Amino acid sequence: MEVLHDGRADVSIVRLPIDQQGLQVVPLFQEPRVVVLPLDHPLAGKQSVAVADLAADHLLQDPDAVPEWRDVALEMRERDRPEVPRIHQVEEKLELVASGAGVCVIPLSTAGFYTRPDVVPVPVEDIGPNHVCLAWMATRRSPLIHEFAEAASNIAPPRSDAMPQ
Repeated sequence: MEVLHDGRADVSIVRLPIDQQGLQVVPLFQEPRVVVLPLDHPLAGKQSVAVADLAADHLLQDPDAVPEWRDVALEMRERDRPEVPRIHQVEEKLELVASGAGVCVIPLSTAGFYTRPDVVPVPVEDIGPNHVCLAWMATRRSPLIHEFAEAASNIAPPRSDAMPQ
């Protein structure tokens, strides 16, 4: 988002949720999310899990990014959530998962790209999809931005439900 706000980029592909204030946001597609677990986690061999199965796990990301988990998480109800270190890259997040520090919920395509022998992605039955969108500053009126957004929308896979705000 920083590159849009400071003008280094005209358009960005973003994953919701983001602060949409001052932005024009156009949905492109959605994809399922998975939980990434350490190889020795009790749920690592399951075909899929429910979000309630993850209630006792520590989430290595902002709870607002996974509201389904936030609503059932023991550490949120007991108000003893450990601080999550600043994570800048997917590799760092997966390293923390592999070490047993917690779990993370990521898009299926990300889990497929960043494979490791010491972590396992498991589908979560009752968690919403990840929404991928184009975003640009609403004050930008360049016809090129709008032509790019139209072209990207035309080649994106069809959406199966409405985008959250």
